[in-house]
Amino acid sequence: MDPQEYAEAVERLEQDYLAGGMSADEYTRRRRELEDAASTAEASEPPAAWTPMPPEPTQGAIAASGDPVTGAPLASWGRRAGGWFVDLGVYVAAFVATFLLAVATEDSTTGEISDAVALLVFFVWFLGPTVYAWLMVGAWGQTLGKMAVGIRVVRSADAGRVSYLRALGRAASTWLLGVLFVPILLAYLWPLWDRRNQTLYDKMAGTIVEHGRGRAHSAG
Repeated sequence: MDPQEYAEAVERLEQDYLAGGMSADEYTRRRRELEDAASTAEASEPPAAWTPMPPEPTQGAIAASGDPVTGAPLASWGRRAGGWFVDLGVYVAAFVATFLLAVATEDSTTGEISDAVALLVFFVWFLGPTVYAWLMVGAWGQTLGKMAVGIRVVRSADAGRVSYLRALGRAASTWLLGVLFVPILLAYLWPLWDRRNQTLYDKMAGTIVEHGRGRAHSAG
């Protein structure tokens, strides 16, 4: 191993460590191995001198450098929360619109609404958010809220585009956790301490959320 190869190998090793791809012990062991290989090789110049080990990466440093598995730029919790609030506005607008429709079409004599309007109200109020998240994420990887803040849902294994089936699993996982208030609140807060910024339903569905609008991914 010549000095140039040694320097490049050290740089790659430090990048992997800072991205959270290995522990401090693993970094030290592999750095020693590189030094041993460089010291025994026949080279025109001696290998680069030992430099101190870089500091242990923090959660913030890992998030800033991208996902430790795929390298995708991870969306922060604050940006994801902004998307949730935009989607909440979409839900509220849909709820109000169907309520006003029900009031406007109410029979003045019996006070009842038609079966079609009742079915629409039931669908929008109880199934609408889940179906909305499923179809939007399946088609574009984004709901309107995620589009507004510039983030998208991708596969956690390779940052590829999610399929409709995976999007359905993600939406269903959110609904399942939402049956009780505490689990869904915990699910939303989970990215604050998770190294991949995943919610609990991201983990259940095998997804992460990346920051950025322009990247195209192959479907899978």
